[in-house]
Amino acid sequence: MRRKTIAVCVTGFDLEYEMDVVRGIANACKAQGHNLFVFYNPTCKPQRGLDLVLSDHILKGEMMVYKLMDYDNIDGIVVFGESLLDYNTFIDICKNAREHNIPLIDFDDLLYEGEKRIILSNKYAMSSVVEHLITDHGLTKIDFINGFKDNIQSDERLEAYKTTLLKHGLPFEEDRVYYGWFWKKAEECTEEILKKPELPQAIVCANDTMSFFCMDVLKEHGLRIPEDIIVTGFDSLKDCKNYIPSPTTVRRATYEAGSVAVDLLIRMMNGEKIEDDTYVDSVLVKGQSCGCVPIKHVNEVSYKEKYAYYNDFKEFTRYLLDMNVGIANVEDSSHLFDSLTWGCQIFKLKRMYVCISSDVEKDQNKINIEEDIPPWIVPEKSVSMYQFGHEVPVGYEFPTIQLLPEALGDEDGPRITALAPLYFKSVFLGYLAAEPTTLEIEGDLLNTWINAICNNAGSFYMNNKLEKALSELEILNLHDPLTGMYNRRGLKKYENDYLKNTIKANKYLSVICADVDNLKMINDAYGHEEGDIAITVCSDALMEIFPKDCIPVRTGGDEFLILAAFETETEAEELIKKVYNKIEARNAEQSSPYRFGCSCGNVTVKPDKDTDLTALMSEADNMMYLEKHRRKTVRKY
Repeated sequence: MRRKTIAVCVTGFDLEYEMDVVRGIANACKAQGHNLFVFYNPTCKPQRGLDLVLSDHILKGEMMVYKLMDYDNIDGIVVFGESLLDYNTFIDICKNAREHNIPLIDFDDLLYEGEKRIILSNKYAMSSVVEHLITDHGLTKIDFINGFKDNIQSDERLEAYKTTLLKHGLPFEEDRVYYGWFWKKAEECTEEILKKPELPQAIVCANDTMSFFCMDVLKEHGLRIPEDIIVTGFDSLKDCKNYIPSPTTVRRATYEAGSVAVDLLIRMMNGEKIEDDTYVDSVLVKGQSCGCVPIKHVNEVSYKEKYAYYNDFKEFTRYLLDMNVGIANVEDSSHLFDSLTWGCQIFKLKRMYVCISSDVEKDQNKINIEEDIPPWIVPEKSVSMYQFGHEVPVGYEFPTIQLLPEALGDEDGPRITALAPLYFKSVFLGYLAAEPTTLEIEGDLLNTWINAICNNAGSFYMNNKLEKALSELEILNLHDPLTGMYNRRGLKKYENDYLKNTIKANKYLSVICADVDNLKMINDAYGHEEGDIAITVCSDALMEIFPKDCIPVRTGGDEFLILAAFETETEAEELIKKVYNKIEARNAEQSSPYRFGCSCGNVTVKPDKDTDLTALMSEADNMMYLEKHRRKTVRKY
């Protein structure tokens, strides 16, 4: 029996809230024997209030990872709808899930009511903090630093603050409410509070981050926490353990909610009806900032302990620099990702796949300037370009819809695989797929690593395209488009080196000037298209008969020049006769009413440092006109 496969669609591994939910989902899947695919995009939404807009190529590139989902092989989906960068992507995921009859849970998304949802109860959570201050500490003057105005979460937390005050007979006063934007603006709010003639007994902050900023300002003004004023937070971030005093806060049951999400999906898979909204209550966490937990003095730590993170960060930075340099020096794509191994070890990955679009990898040397790879398209096939923890060879091609270049064996037990997009400018390069041994990952470092891989891989493949394009442009610049011979620019570029090499090799140098016979009559009587045929037949004959290392040039409309090196003085004359015979044979084969030919003049010398190519070309040109006159007296066309 095939294992059930759950998919999670989420932004970032650096967001503590989301990743705590994913950990809950992952452990529930493992316990119940389900495979888990985590589709995530590393770039998060800009903080509200910041003058920052994501570029179109970043937005589209980040969303490409969700287009990889194979809905025919997914049994349930958890999507963080509100966190995704693009609302239309979220709607597409929901639409595809409905069309494939896949149960879907929208996680803590208060903006969209079209799907089954799990909602973390912020209202109860905020109430529990205010209730604790009133009933356990006897406080009556409590200010509130909220997030944004007209924000669902902010409005909900404000309403809980207001309702709890009124419940205990305390007035709700508008001038006690401030808006810190869930971020650094809480500092300005705290400064405003400190200007009041009478300070509040407590400041309730709508998240932990604002409580840190708030307490920093209070300390700077010489106020003691909690002796002079109490401060509380919301979210129970990991940073709460590192801040002194640790804030009294609320832990939203994110990990537990992840487990609830899996249980709800299984019930829906089994045909069970569930409520539209399932609420998961939060838990009050008492800390030092209200006095319920005593402040302990921090013991002196060793240098190694104190600077462990700093040293680790420096080591990671050095690794990134080494990785960038290593990739920059790679000439073959089969070794492009060799330097990822240390990163895989840092992040404790069990397996790592780098899956590059076949359109990018297989056709990197077949660049069509006019029609390049279409932007933002999931390729039919991908190529596995890196080995870590598996035996799939570099260069192995597989259908992209498979996601992984090897099958997930049920005998290995349930597997967790995370996927992230690789893109560069408007080109979808492919994706990373990794099986972590733990989801306790430094997400900000992981995102930095992935961005570096994106940029380096993109630079490599795009530089290949650029070099190919430049090569084609050089061909266009130095070659005649009708015949493929060099033009005068090409002759100028290579003639002196050719002369030097001929002298060095102690060979004879032949300069051959050629001209198409009877071209004006053909153009006038039969049109220039027929005239072009005569020109190309003659140029083809010259290039076919003369050595491959010669320099063939179209110097004018029907005029050609050949620079060729020979071992003997007579070889050029012998080859000219072959050219005449070749063209005569072509005349005999064609059914056109006209005939044409080619007149060649030749000068052959043993060159030295004083050899003047211009003079030789002029002499060969004179010889060509003598030959043309001679041929006219012998043949009539």
